Amino acid sequence: MPFIFCVYFLRKNKLKDLKVFFVSTISLFISIITVITFRYVFKSYTTYLIFLRFFIVLEFALISFYFTYHILNPIANKIIRYLLIPFLLFSIYDYLSSIDKTFTYYPLVLECLLLPIIILVFFYERMKHSTKYPIYSSPAFWIAVAFLIFSTGNFFLFLFSKMLIQDLNSKLLYNNIYGFFAISKNVLLCIGIIVAKNYKGDDERPDINTTLELDTFIPFNKK
Repeated sequence: MPFIFCVYFLRKNKLKDLKVFFVSTISLFISIITVITFRYVFKSYTTYLIFLRFFIVLEFALISFYFTYHILNPIANKIIRYLLIPFLLFSIYDYLSSIDKTFTYYPLVLECLLLPIIILVFFYERMKHSTKYPIYSSPAFWIAVAFLIFSTGNFFLFLFSKMLIQDLNSKLLYNNIYGFFAISKNVLLCIGIIVAKNYKGDDERPDINTTLELDTFIPFNKK
């Protein structure tokens, strides 16, 4: 659903960060199609697992890279950029150490642990520096809320996934919970893309220093 909006607004939107988000969404959509094709068309389970791992790494890389456009702290920005290296190494280790090369949810658990931290840093800086427009008028706000709800909602679901998929009732509960948060994420992403159509501009880098000591200024109409 958000993929259709991304294609539509990609040409019309001039904001660089949103172009990155649109390109990342299209890339993730192509990755999903590739994973499903190898799983159900070519019936190659091993190749399916490899592409699925690649999809998880690509998803984390693109989402975290998007938020680096909004986080001003250079140290935090650099840490987020280099988080991809340990995440990739952990994914490779988890794949090589998995028994009979079955899919494990630990990379997803790690992703759902790291993304909320990145998003909370984004919210902290946005509330600290945003002065011209309400925070909800920015498309980045809705995108951040979408992935925050999706990550926090599915963290324990992925963590205890092996127990939940043992029987039919638990597996049905797993699918319902995951579907609820997936639909919620897509709805919020669509809202963010719609908001981007009327977004006037980004004020993350204010022209004034918000830490100025105003008590030192002398009023013009001093009696």
